[in-house]
Amino acid sequence: MIEKGKISQEPFIEILKTLEEAESANLVDWNAMNIASVDEMNQPSSRMVLLKKISDDGLVFYTNYNSRKGKEIELNPKVAVNFWWRELQVQIRISGSISEASRSESEEYFNSRPKGSRISAIVSKQSEEIESFESFQRIVEEAINNLDEKDIKLPDHCGMYKIMPVEIEIWKEGEFRRHERTLYKSEGKKWVKSYLSP
Repeated sequence: MIEKGKISQEPFIEILKTLEEAESANLVDWNAMNIASVDEMNQPSSRMVLLKKISDDGLVFYTNYNSRKGKEIELNPKVAVNFWWRELQVQIRISGSISEASRSESEEYFNSRPKGSRISAIVSKQSEEIESFESFQRIVEEAINNLDEKDIKLPDHCGMYKIMPVEIEIWKEGEFRRHERTLYKSEGKKWVKSYLSP
């Protein structure tokens, strides 16, 4: 499930329509999206995350701010996003800026997660080297056994990010490479729509 805020702008309506189609088709990880960021040497890196909320204000996902992606976003708050649904023959490419969502928004999501997921978020030092997977498992188990529910609170190093798109391309596969490519560019408070050659 993803949370749906106010959606009235055409490109966001199109994104939501495709997401709902993917969910209805019971596709695995239908709300998965690839996020690409760059480091201080302009070396790109990418990873899959799950979309948690969509509205006219942007796309929201949850993560560890101290992770590699978090450190890269702090250096350069511009990202690229890619959704791909092979079964639907649709790809959505997005570029834009990114910032931390409100603390209350992050807390609301964190508190909705299962206890095990919340504890893993608290103890994880995402992207840092660890002794072994088993050693991390032991730390999680100790925390599960020792933490009371009142102590399981959103840590400072975790929260939601909001992506504010400036460009959205919706690509639909066609026969014989006759793909339909619709491009939306943000110009102030409006979106300008155009079409690209496949």
